[in-house]
Amino acid sequence: MKRILSLAIAAALSLGIGAGIARAEAQTTAHFDIAVWNTITHAYPVTGSMDLVYHPGGVVTGYYHPANLPSFIPIQGGRSGESIWLSIGIRGIWHLNGHVERNGKIVGSAYSTMPTRDRNIQKFGAPVDLSSSTGFYSFVATPKSTSYGP
Repeated sequence: MKRILSLAIAAALSLGIGAGIARAEAQTTAHFDIAVWNTITHAYPVTGSMDLVYHPGGVVTGYYHPANLPSFIPIQGGRSGESIWLSIGIRGIWHLNGHVERNGKIVGSAYSTMPTRDRNIQKFGAPVDLSSSTGFYSFVATPKSTSYGP
């Protein structure tokens, strides 16, 4: 009886470890150049890059890197099919809602939950000041082969 119990525990542990390995293998990484602009006036655009990790179950994490700034601003979000939503910045200040096209490009709209007074570079990674102009923003994230880095 003890031998059967030991075998059952060993089998359960090996299945659990195998499932963990399968989940790790399903994780993928993607890199993008991103531009955000005012939809009505076409003002700005704000540019930078993103490194995203697509986890099993639809969770998306990564970093936003503003152009010309050595910053790693956290990204959290999710993906379901072709729909994707991302929160960029501390406390989710900048939100992107879009869809992933067949070529890997992400296209959609953007808004911020915390307008800033700084019109040049944003606070906490929110690329655009939503207290000015119309507040309607679009974005496009174009796939690239390399990550941000020094």
